[in-house]
Amino acid sequence: MELSSAWSLLPFITGAVFVYYVILAIYRLYLTPVAKFPGPKLAVLSFWYEFYYDVIRRGKYTWEIEKMHQRYGPIVRINPYELHINDPEYYDVLYVSGSVRRTAKWPWQAKMYGQGSATVATPGHEEHRMRRAALNPFFSKQSVNRLEPVVQTVVDNLLSRLESIKGTGRIVNLVDAFTALTGDVICQYSFDRTFGMLDHPDFAPEWHHYMMDEFELTHKIKHFGWLEPTMNRLPRWLVKLIDPKLTSFFTFQDTLLEQITGIKKDLAEGQKTSGQKTIFYDILMNDQVRSQEKESKHLVVEAQVVVSAGIVTTAHTLQLLAFYIMEDPKIMERLQQELAGLFDTVGTQPTWRQLEKLPYLTALINEALRIGHGITHRLARVSPDVALQYKEWNIPIGTPVSMSATLNHTHPSIFPDPFSFKPDRWLEASDVRLTKYLVAFSKGSRQCVGMNLAYCEMYLAIAAMFAPGRFQFDLFETSRYDVEIAHDFISPCLHLDSKGIRVMVK
Repeated sequence: MELSSAWSLLPFITGAVFVYYVILAIYRLYLTPVAKFPGPKLAVLSFWYEFYYDVIRRGKYTWEIEKMHQRYGPIVRINPYELHINDPEYYDVLYVSGSVRRTAKWPWQAKMYGQGSATVATPGHEEHRMRRAALNPFFSKQSVNRLEPVVQTVVDNLLSRLESIKGTGRIVNLVDAFTALTGDVICQYSFDRTFGMLDHPDFAPEWHHYMMDEFELTHKIKHFGWLEPTMNRLPRWLVKLIDPKLTSFFTFQDTLLEQITGIKKDLAEGQKTSGQKTIFYDILMNDQVRSQEKESKHLVVEAQVVVSAGIVTTAHTLQLLAFYIMEDPKIMERLQQELAGLFDTVGTQPTWRQLEKLPYLTALINEALRIGHGITHRLARVSPDVALQYKEWNIPIGTPVSMSATLNHTHPSIFPDPFSFKPDRWLEASDVRLTKYLVAFSKGSRQCVGMNLAYCEMYLAIAAMFAPGRFQFDLFETSRYDVEIAHDFISPCLHLDSKGIRVMVK
């Protein structure tokens, strides 16, 4: 075709594209099954509205959704397909177990976890159940109780590091220290070896920065599903030139591939582990696990999610809790009095089972989970078989519907004065029901698999660090601004200019 002929087609192509988008806009505004639901026109017309808040403004759409609810009510359409509900009473209706009804994950949102076959990114109900079954045994309460010595060993290593720093005047960033703690726990739990984060002189601060970069990247991957596979095919030097954060993403995958390859080599050579059951050793040795779940490609993406989630959310809750304990002498005194009573009875190294019976320590952990949210991003679910009903609204089959722990945990009708740290709210007789509304680990068939391990780490670490007479922590140039959640990168992220939670150990 001659160049002049090609140019002559340009007006027709332009016109066709224009007509297509006009028809698409009319359909999304007036004809789609969710057209009857309220929401801002710009949001329902295109995903670019969400893109602006989550990619350009870096994880701000969660708070824009909150503003939508203030304007439109408890149910709102937040993009061309998805509904969001802000009503804590509905959470148990949306997030249910498989015995209640089949629940799928919305594929468009699942993309944010990457293009791999990780359990958390598996949209289909049956496929998810199959993959989840391979992980469940390691995170049951019974399994975590059995492997509690693994967690305690890592906690003891943190105590040893803090003991060596005590009295030196050196400043410790607890963001990095807790990231190192949870990182070494989940890696030991996963691979029977740690990455030595706690042994690093400064608690390996690059890990926290890497994790935040990785989690922020999920917004781009969600909107541009082709991004990850395309970049995976390019030379690493070119990837670094295009987006340095992607280089860290793939370097992490390479590190995990080395771990998986090492495990397979050990098993092929008949070498034994230390005797502790670990996630990926056992998956490879389990005859009940399908062969495709044992392929290195799948295990790497599974490990990436397990390790990342196991590090970030628990470390974030620990750092918030430590800050609020140190900031308020009354909270510190009350906690240490409760711990002293237990230590007098069972010794200075109580078990998780003993610690979780302490009412004030439990209230502190609940309040830290509430104010820290666990996961800040909304979790979209799809009911593929039956329509859902919210008040007078009939939600069509197959519609993605989401809720957010961030909005649940700060709903003033459930949690008065929601942005204040008030552990006593969990101890008041009238508020025993509050545990129903604590959804930091979500609920239902896709509830966070690592919940029990996270609780074990939090109880053991806080009891050890704040044991009477062990350490005195003085906050150093750290205020509430430094612990405020300002960005939603799936997991909560502090203000980007926060220097963390810095302390002197005396």
